[in-house]
Amino acid sequence: MLRAAAASGASAAGVAAAASSNTQDDPGAGSRRGPAHDAPRTFARDESAASARDSRDDDRADSDVDTDSAPTTRRDARERHAAESRGRGRKRASGARSARGAAAAAAVGAGGTAAAARSSSERSSNGDFAHGERSTGRGHGRSRRHSSRLGESFPSLVGWTSLSTLLPGVGLLRTRFRPVGLIVFGLFVLTLLVGLVYLLVKGPVRAVATVVASPSLLNFLAIAAVLVAVIWILVMVVSHLGLRRGHRYRPWQNKMAGVLVVSLALIIGIPLGVGSVFARVQSDTVASLFGDSTGKSHSAEELWADKPYINVFLMGRDNGDDREGTRPDTMLVASIDTKTGNAALISVPRNLAFPVFPEGSELDKAWPDGFRPSGDSSQDLINAVWQWGEQNPDQIGNTHGLEPGMWATMQAVEGSLGLKLDYWSSVDMAGFEDVVDAIGGVKIDVERPIPMGGGKSMSGVKNEIYGWVDPGPQTLKGKDALWYVRSREGSDNYDRMCRQQRMLKTTLEQIDPQEIATAYPKLANSATRNIATSIPQNEIPAFIELAMMMQKGDVTTVQINNDVTPTYDPDYDVLHKWILDEVKGASDGEETPKPTNDGSKSQESEESTDSAEDSTEDTATGEPADSADGSTDEAGAEADATEAATPGEPNAEGKCYPKGFKPGDDFPGYPGPNGGTGEQG
Repeated sequence: MLRAAAASGASAAGVAAAASSNTQDDPGAGSRRGPAHDAPRTFARDESAASARDSRDDDRADSDVDTDSAPTTRRDARERHAAESRGRGRKRASGARSARGAAAAAAVGAGGTAAAARSSSERSSNGDFAHGERSTGRGHGRSRRHSSRLGESFPSLVGWTSLSTLLPGVGLLRTRFRPVGLIVFGLFVLTLLVGLVYLLVKGPVRAVATVVASPSLLNFLAIAAVLVAVIWILVMVVSHLGLRRGHRYRPWQNKMAGVLVVSLALIIGIPLGVGSVFARVQSDTVASLFGDSTGKSHSAEELWADKPYINVFLMGRDNGDDREGTRPDTMLVASIDTKTGNAALISVPRNLAFPVFPEGSELDKAWPDGFRPSGDSSQDLINAVWQWGEQNPDQIGNTHGLEPGMWATMQAVEGSLGLKLDYWSSVDMAGFEDVVDAIGGVKIDVERPIPMGGGKSMSGVKNEIYGWVDPGPQTLKGKDALWYVRSREGSDNYDRMCRQQRMLKTTLEQIDPQEIATAYPKLANSATRNIATSIPQNEIPAFIELAMMMQKGDVTTVQINNDVTPTYDPDYDVLHKWILDEVKGASDGEETPKPTNDGSKSQESEESTDSAEDSTEDTATGEPADSADGSTDEAGAEADATEAATPGEPNAEGKCYPKGFKPGDDFPGYPGPNGGTGEQG
């Protein structure tokens, strides 16, 4: 047996020597040899590797090793290697080093790189030399490790890119820009926390009101919104590119990724861009519409801590092309409880004669017995004070920056009603239309046909009625709503005031913040042209809070009519007491007090006064009374002095009708909704 082993070893050594000699003599021989010459070299390699492992693993070999333990076939070598691979890591590393030595020897014995490549391929397929492959194919291994990283798949790319849009900076945390991502995300979270604390401390309404009332803060937010949009989009794009790094996607996935990035950029940019525009518009509106700031901004509770209610004078002005100058078309006083939001809307009749002025004022000195430039109760009316003031500014005194006519009218309202006016606001008719259109119209049940047009021209010719507001439930847009509140054709002042109050209450109940926000740029542009007010900028937050309270509170309509005091010759002491009771009743949420006198004794006298008022020219304005408002003779509408219905008071359904008209009656001249003869149902 020993002789056979020796012979076998000698034969193997001879084959190896011959192969080495052939390689040295002819370097290209390896490439010319066929597969038949590869088997001995492979066997010699396996035998050599196995012998090397046996010599280093003395702890597992016997001192009297029998020559039969040496591998004689490839199968024996593979089994030995498989057994050792399942052992400890030290033995696997040792086997790997021996394998690299055998591979080098086999490569030299083969005489060329082709045989080495085949040998490497065999080792890779058999799984014998994993570490050797990593050392010889380093570039390929690195590529495979990179492609197995989280986020390599397309759904993961979409998810992280979208998340970086919702939470800026998060996507950067998975790229090489991780520090930048931490900073961006930290600033985002800090901003949210600061905003949340601000809202909790001041309250949502007060916090928003403070922002929208400050032009400087609004300008800052307009610029900041643009910068934030640019940075946010840039962070999202960089996150997307970083997440794509080292990965390959199919063409359709690349296209979808591009659409995703553009869409997310629009999602970020559009809201912030619109917000910037709105902030700039609001800044311009506040700066031009409201007065200068008079101090620190306060809440409603702080600002009016010592005032149980405030009185705001509201006036609708008619500056139409058919008017010479300005005339008050509508006058109301809103007396608002500053604690509850309950309010009394007091309509001031335009035909209130001989108005008085506050004691001690310049106008009170000029007219101690009331406004009597002509002494005629049909001409010396409260709506004539404006024009007189414009013509006689030297008799008014200090107007506090207001137009002489506006200041004189406010003084007349303040003295006649016995209320101190804290604020004022005026709206041109065009501005009223814009407001109604901005809120999408007003839903209202029109009680009867309302004529558009009518009245008499400057020359006394009757104006044509060119349209109608049809009766029934509907949504009135700007033009129709305007004629609903101003038409006097076939009506009277009290019915008109009743419709005005009804429209204001209905509009207040239906205001939708979303609709206002959508149409705000247009509404703000109209406001700067058609609205004026004395409210200073620093008090806007308090008024916003008060408006929110008014929507939840009760609004009571108050009519000054002949059942209170004769409007052609008023008893202002009686009127003052009645107004005070009305204001207190509305503030407490109680029912409207009954008039203190029924005016029955004076009704007949007023009929002739109203007739004279509508048939003569207004000396102060130089035009027929009501010619632009579409009025006719009011005497016919008020002929029944003994009728029980109170003029200007809404019925149980809240609807307004002129004196002498009952629901179901035909309205004179109304052709019906389709042009035929219509009946009021």
